Amino acid sequence: MDAFCDYCGAKLDVENDNCCAQCGAPFDDNESVKQYRAEKKRREEQQRNLEEMRLRQQQSQYYQSRLNVQPSSSSQQNAHVDRARKIVVIVVILMFFGPVLLGMVGGILGVVFDVVDDLNDDAEYTTRKPITTFASTSDIVHENVEVSFNETAELDEYSFICDEVYRTEIKYGGADKGYMYVVFHIKVKNTSDTKIWLNNELNCIYDGDISCDKAWGLEEKSFNTYASLSAGLGTDGYICYIVPDKADSVIIAYGDYLRVNIDLRNIEDRRTDSNTESDT
Repeated sequence: MDAFCDYCGAKLDVENDNCCAQCGAPFDDNESVKQYRAEKKRREEQQRNLEEMRLRQQQSQYYQSRLNVQPSSSSQQNAHVDRARKIVVIVVILMFFGPVLLGMVGGILGVVFDVVDDLNDDAEYTTRKPITTFASTSDIVHENVEVSFNETAELDEYSFICDEVYRTEIKYGGADKGYMYVVFHIKVKNTSDTKIWLNNELNCIYDGDISCDKAWGLEEKSFNTYASLSAGLGTDGYICYIVPDKADSVIIAYGDYLRVNIDLRNIEDRRTDSNTESDT
């Protein structure tokens, strides 16, 4: 399935780029890219299901072959029963010969009980079906992690840090009155020993639960919220949000478990028409 730019219609290389090579538009809210990634995820899930089904079939065949070589005929069980009956008859006859043979009875009864136990074990083994359990495949549940600006958050599979924040301009126009463009630099690194697929949503929140709108037209390299990382490799980039001037702080939320608290009161101002730092 091919993906195309919502702005200029150019074909996109989703696997290797994070913005349009023709017009520079990022992939973040590109509907065609979302459909491509959703279809890719669906195919990967379908492949995992097929592999799991194949594993079940292999294990079922293995246990079935084990059962087929075990003694399970009714004639063998009948032979054990006849043997036990004969022993019981012999014991009863011997008991009539008097106290002299009573000492032997205990030993004979022990033999009888052993035979009965063997019968029960054989019958249970030949009729018992194998029980196969499979580990469920579900997302790893992380503990909630909360850090501050320029602090590294360590999760089970990756690390995350926001190490740069500043106020800027956007070449396509200025922010509405009472709002400003704030840029965040994000780094994510795969700290596991296997390849991982990052698909966490990234949001900017102020006043507890109000989400900021994402801004477009930033010239810096965009941070890609969807990425495939081999063990030990990382990705980084910038993302810009429209934040109220009155906001003293924001929270960068990555997925369901990670929160980064960022103070904006002394944010650096990189607008071309300003040489001072903002006190917002």
